[in-house]
Amino acid sequence: MDRKVLFIDVDGTLLDSAHVLRPVTVEALGKAHEAGHVVVIASGRCVDGIRPLAMELGFPVILSTLNGGYVVGDDGSVIDSRPFSRHDAMLAADLISRHDLGHLYFSEGRWGSGNDEDYDLEAGIVEVEGLRLPLEEVISSRPVHKILAVGGSHGGDLGRFLCDARSILPGYMIMPSSAIYIEMNTPGTSKGAAIRSVCSYLDMPVSSSIAFGDWDNDISMFEEAGHAVCMANGSDAAKAHAQEIAPSNDEDGLAFWISTHLIP
Repeated sequence: MDRKVLFIDVDGTLLDSAHVLRPVTVEALGKAHEAGHVVVIASGRCVDGIRPLAMELGFPVILSTLNGGYVVGDDGSVIDSRPFSRHDAMLAADLISRHDLGHLYFSEGRWGSGNDEDYDLEAGIVEVEGLRLPLEEVISSRPVHKILAVGGSHGGDLGRFLCDARSILPGYMIMPSSAIYIEMNTPGTSKGAAIRSVCSYLDMPVSSSIAFGDWDNDISMFEEAGHAVCMANGSDAAKAHAQEIAPSNDEDGLAFWISTHLIP
């Protein structure tokens, strides 16, 4: 079988609904690696939030983080980096505040929040300590690659925020990534763009790529990849852009597909 590059989303795809990386998935990906395929973890999370998962896999992987805004090779080299300008980051911060939403921010390999509730929620998911600093302070001192508006218990209207953000920051990649999250990345930044960057880095054709995901922020990856596989738990929009639907993340869909198609 030809060598493939596997771009794998994390939440809802690599992990089950309890945010657990199951042994059957680790085994399947390990066998794919042994067969010569390249594994890329493609997530909206930052490097710090993905590295523990990569260590669980037990072999070198490429990290396409922050929806392609910060991509790191398996040797630690930076393949791509697409930060906000300071001006635009401040516009985003002000808009989040005016809409009474929570927030998370992502700077290179780190994550953080100036809001305790949002910080505690994210820390419980990624199990890695972040930065407890106000967003405005971080903007003034560090490059910021992604900003996340958080709804849920905050009470703000995410739909109105989405419309306003797209108006104030035209060209930016602004889209829902779950029922309570809206992700904001710089123009041209996407999981699909990361496929091009990684394949160029590996000197492999984009047609050799297979994308696995479940939500709207995976659509650009589905459109770019040689083959797109959506989990059964995915959004309707994501499913509409996939060539194939795999069993859900709680049914070990990723491991099932890889074992069926890629492992000799």
